[in-house]
Amino acid sequence: MTEFVFYQQFPNPEVAAPLLELLRQHAVAFETSFDRPAFDPSFANNATSTHFVVKLHPGDFEQARALEEAQNQQLTAQVAPDHYLFAFTDAELMDVLLKPDEWNSFDVTLARQILQERGNVISPEAARLLRQQRNADLARPEPSQKAWIAWGYVTALLGGLFAFFIGWHLHTHRKTLPDGRKVHAFTAPDRAHGLRIMVLGAIMVLVLICFRIYFPD
Repeated sequence: MTEFVFYQQFPNPEVAAPLLELLRQHAVAFETSFDRPAFDPSFANNATSTHFVVKLHPGDFEQARALEEAQNQQLTAQVAPDHYLFAFTDAELMDVLLKPDEWNSFDVTLARQILQERGNVISPEAARLLRQQRNADLARPEPSQKAWIAWGYVTALLGGLFAFFIGWHLHTHRKTLPDGRKVHAFTAPDRAHGLRIMVLGAIMVLVLICFRIYFPD
């Protein structure tokens, strides 16, 4: 049996619930997990950096997409006239199409249908280009982490083991895109600083250990 691989990611389990229920109804095996940074130097437990991931066997992708499309077509025909998306402006509905990873597939389908009813037809090719643009936007590295780089060097020179983890995070952290690709979260210069901080921190810790061994008093 092949292993489970990335299928879709959601901002939280609640948004993913309709998909999971659909998969259960049709006996499509799946796994879920939270994709979060292995180490957050800010210790802020930032929810925006955590995603709820649904994984499927690769051979089930086509079936899952067909099930989603069929269900969405049925649901949009029965949707209540007071559904919140009907109150969205055209620009807000386009934003739903541009950021499908932040919405469930039904909302995306309904947003496209509402736009079409308003005379704004979104072709499959246009939808594909929107997804490409979204992936490109999310793939951009985070702004330079100057404060954490400076703090990393300071703690490294002081012999703090914490510096090693700051450097490791800057050097290795990746983020998962809606299409399943993982890309570096930080710029190449920041990753280089992260590597230097790791090395410097490790060296300074060893120096302090040796100093305590040879000069215990």
